[in-house]
Amino acid sequence: MVKCLLISGSPRKGNSDIVLGKIFEKIECEKEIIYLRDKDIKHCTGCLVCAKSDKCSIKDDMGELLELMVWADVIVIGTPNYFDNVPGLLKDFIDRTNPFYETDMLKGKKLVSIVVGGGKIVNSRRVSEHALTYFSNAHKLDFVDSYYFSDLGVDDVLEDKSLDATVDTIALMINERLLALSILQNLDYCNNAFQNL
Repeated sequence: MVKCLLISGSPRKGNSDIVLGKIFEKIECEKEIIYLRDKDIKHCTGCLVCAKSDKCSIKDDMGELLELMVWADVIVIGTPNYFDNVPGLLKDFIDRTNPFYETDMLKGKKLVSIVVGGGKIVNSRRVSEHALTYFSNAHKLDFVDSYYFSDLGVDDVLEDKSLDATVDTIALMINERLLALSILQNLDYCNNAFQNL
């Protein structure tokens, strides 16, 4: 079965979690949602041990999170916009994915980003275009799409009249991609089984 991992990069419960929670309810697959604020993620020290061993020398929850990324076929990252970038918590997570840097461990996995912010939509676009696009490129992910919610205060996303329609669009897109992935996985399985006859 196709698997989807949703990651909240917000340091508090709020708009990012609300949107991710609604998506989580609507996608049809094996799925898991994680909140980075509940995990012990230390800063990357730049020691580059991972460049030689594909393992991080720091002992915390990041090993579990790296395994979940390998497990997933689709990764959805939800983040608030902090100074036209991701919050420090999510940046620490991104930095700590260095064991996968320029490897094929995540190659071809689908990435979707959800960016919420108090400013204009152009500011939220910068978050996606900068941090998350580079993250996607470095790990050879297939960056499928980004969705933005702007002009928000605390928990204001619930007042956004387009919230449910946008969540439905995101869930439909993910479900269609998941169905296509499932068909391809089944074809690969059948092809391999046929070759082994």
